[in-house]
Amino acid sequence: MQARSPGARARRGTVPAARRAAIIGSRGGRFIPAALRSQLAGIGQIYFQTSPLFGLVFLLCLYLTGPVLALGCLLGVGTATATAVLARFPVEQRNAGLYGYNAALSGIGLCACYQFNAALLAWIICASVASCVLMRLFQRARLPMLTIWFVLTMWLAAGTAPMLGLRQLAAAATAGACVGAPMDYVFCAFGQIAFVGSAGLGMLMWAALIWRQRRQGLWVLAVGLLAMAMVAVGEAAWPQAGFSAQAIGIGINGILVVLGLPTHKRSWRLLLVGAAFSTALCLLFGALALPYFTLPFVLACWTVLSLTSADDRREN
Repeated sequence: MQARSPGARARRGTVPAARRAAIIGSRGGRFIPAALRSQLAGIGQIYFQTSPLFGLVFLLCLYLTGPVLALGCLLGVGTATATAVLARFPVEQRNAGLYGYNAALSGIGLCACYQFNAALLAWIICASVASCVLMRLFQRARLPMLTIWFVLTMWLAAGTAPMLGLRQLAAAATAGACVGAPMDYVFCAFGQIAFVGSAGLGMLMWAALIWRQRRQGLWVLAVGLLAMAMVAVGEAAWPQAGFSAQAIGIGINGILVVLGLPTHKRSWRLLLVGAAFSTALCLLFGALALPYFTLPFVLACWTVLSLTSADDRREN
């Protein structure tokens, strides 16, 4: 969701020229028309990937999960990108997709939870414009926005759905679909970060990730397997804690933590601390019956970033 910035001063900081060149001409992405690269980068930024090619693979997986999800993603990122252009926000940050990822994820989430109608389209557009403006405010304050706007968008939609004309869909049984072999759980959780619906499609996305970022791909595997083991042990030792019920949430948020914290050059120990803290938050919010989405990831990263010193900011 972000290109690394010098010193990692902010989660969505400026992008140096050398890094920008890597973004726009990233491996395998030269065949993609220039007009689409920033939007595909914004889609890839959901997974902290700046590659337009990764964004294209991700978009394909969304389409295979449900065409309406891909449509919501494109509407969100397209609206946010257009807003950033009209507002004349920095070109380097637009090219890196920094203004589009919350809008893309919000568009996907809304289409996954509500029936497709005119009210839903209007809500996606409004949320996307707001996400772009809010991102700029976070940047000026040198604060990491992460996916907090996506969480707030989903909460606002849930609270105002009848008033806005949104009609909720029946909840999909995603948790059960991710229970099985350890690797199925990892790939399913990886895909479910953005509502991609199967372990097979999650594995395709992971392959696109590890082809470009081997270390990040290995961290996803390691933390995903660790999360599954933690769920199994926790459920056996402390069944009333709800480990099994929050299994997918634990995997999703733990994986996001290990994808996000390296953009601030935190050590591998802090990645594990952040993932563990996000697990505790998943259990807490689950006990409170709060639909938390990616909130544990956001709070865990904010906590680690605020409590660690410059000495901890080294490459993972």
